[in-house]
Amino acid sequence: MRYTVQKKIGPISAMHAINSLPEGHECRNLHGHNLYVDLTLGADKLTEPGFVIDFNDLAPVETYLRSWSRMESLGELFPDGRDATVEHLAEHVADWYATNIAPTAPSCQLLSVTVHETDTCSATYTTTAGLEATR
Repeated sequence: MRYTVQKKIGPISAMHAINSLPEGHECRNLHGHNLYVDLTLGADKLTEPGFVIDFNDLAPVETYLRSWSRMESLGELFPDGRDATVEHLAEHVADWYATNIAPTAPSCQLLSVTVHETDTCSATYTTTAGLEATR
């Protein structure tokens, strides 16, 4: 990709528990975070007036992420029983983007999603397009 941009969304106040951790681990209990989510998007060619994507076109992503604050637990996002780790959350956001935003923004590609759990801890999910861009 010749051009990349990042959009940071947050803070998103949300609760989760990592149920598969052993008894006594502090993250096994329901607890909260102020999450930040970074979307990295890329394009080989800019659209008028010189954008990878109009950041206003990402408003539905922010609306979706802010809906997490109304959930009792982020575990609700994973009916398959997976824990709501930041790694799984980053992949979930990428999948949501692919279904809900990508069809309306064909001129750019989502390269990665990073979910920041704290100022010093985050996880990044790199999409197929992002992997191809690094080759």
